[in-house]
Amino acid sequence: MADPAFGVVLREVAKRGGGDAELCVVRTRTRRYEAREGRLDGIAFADTESFGLRVFRGGRMGFSYGFHADPASLARMVEEALFCADASDPDPAYGLPDPAGPPPELPLYDPSIEALSDREKGEFVRSLESEALSADSRMKRVRTAALHETVSSVSLFHSQGLSVNRRESRFAAHVETVAEENGEGQTGYGFGFSRAMTGLDAGSIAREGATRALRMLGAVRPKSGGYAAVLENGAAAELLEVLAPSFLSSQVAKGKSMLAGRVGERAASIEVAVEDDPLDPAGSGAEPFDGEGTPAARRRLISKGQLRGFLADAFWGRKTGTGSTGACRRPGPKQPPAVGISNLRIVPGGRPLGELCREAGNGILLTEFLGIHTADPVSGDFSVGASGIRIEGGAPAGPLHGFAVSGNILGLLESVEAVGSDFRWFGNVGTPSLLVGRISVGGD
Repeated sequence: MADPAFGVVLREVAKRGGGDAELCVVRTRTRRYEAREGRLDGIAFADTESFGLRVFRGGRMGFSYGFHADPASLARMVEEALFCADASDPDPAYGLPDPAGPPPELPLYDPSIEALSDREKGEFVRSLESEALSADSRMKRVRTAALHETVSSVSLFHSQGLSVNRRESRFAAHVETVAEENGEGQTGYGFGFSRAMTGLDAGSIAREGATRALRMLGAVRPKSGGYAAVLENGAAAELLEVLAPSFLSSQVAKGKSMLAGRVGERAASIEVAVEDDPLDPAGSGAEPFDGEGTPAARRRLISKGQLRGFLADAFWGRKTGTGSTGACRRPGPKQPPAVGISNLRIVPGGRPLGELCREAGNGILLTEFLGIHTADPVSGDFSVGASGIRIEGGAPAGPLHGFAVSGNILGLLESVEAVGSDFRWFGNVGTPSLLVGRISVGGD
């Protein structure tokens, strides 16, 4: 059923000379709970409704946004969008997406969220803090213990008859910890994500936060040189996040992709497969349809190391001749939709983390890159700080920090010798751990 606001939009567009219209309506309810020093320290509430409008006419596109559904506000949005369209340069690729059938069903909403009390959520964050502190006598502080609850609905309509909607629930919890020993302090974090609160384990999240801090106590600098390395899943996810824009057709066309011109060529080790998967509810970017209503589908981008293609929305699909891959995303109410990833992941292999470390022999388990976002977005070259765990005789042998690593994003993926089975989502980017043949380290 069409939203009443869209009926107003259609009438206003017709009054002003006509054109195709697309309206996205997002309603969001968010709650944040935070504990400190054994008590519930704060609760934040927000309920928002936003409208994003695109109009197309004469081969031009205009965008506007608003936060009110009254006729006057909607008329203003139409007037602004048409003004932008009429003032822009024409491009035959502009227009509503081509028809593509109904979206799949995805289990993104858990109705049990409506029965949860503030008291239950407050107890959850208090237990995050208390369990992290009780993990070890060296755990001294918890900087943050928080739970975010989000319920949202997205409805999308356009003048060629599209009417789709989805509803989703999200729970995200995290804890930031501090461990101290002999005057030294180290920080750690733990996190969890689920569509239902029953999918979060406060004890597991707290233990992760404590373990990450405790394992770095007594860290030293390694000797400079080349090392076999295991990229722990979190560090591997940081690399994939830097690579993500290179899979977008818009970046390829603008010459801002590391992968431009390489379709059909080897872009990574034969062990590596990368895909964009909007159909996995465990990733925070899951959705049954994209930002302009095209049904979602899993897309393999790299298979056995070979680059197979890029992601496109309707505009860039027409520009490049591939058609839309259902990769239109809406970054926020004040920004027009654009091509982007949903859930981007490196497909897991069958090797446990311990086995990867044994195969590394004497090397480094890289647990964190510091500033990897500064890598060159076109060449992929990087030189950044890092921290990790020394591997000796195939086993963890002590923490390392204060060193630099350098190399190339694609070079690291090309040197992957084995892919781990410890896959994990970090928001909408997910990876297992990766064994790479060699990485350059600058230490003592």
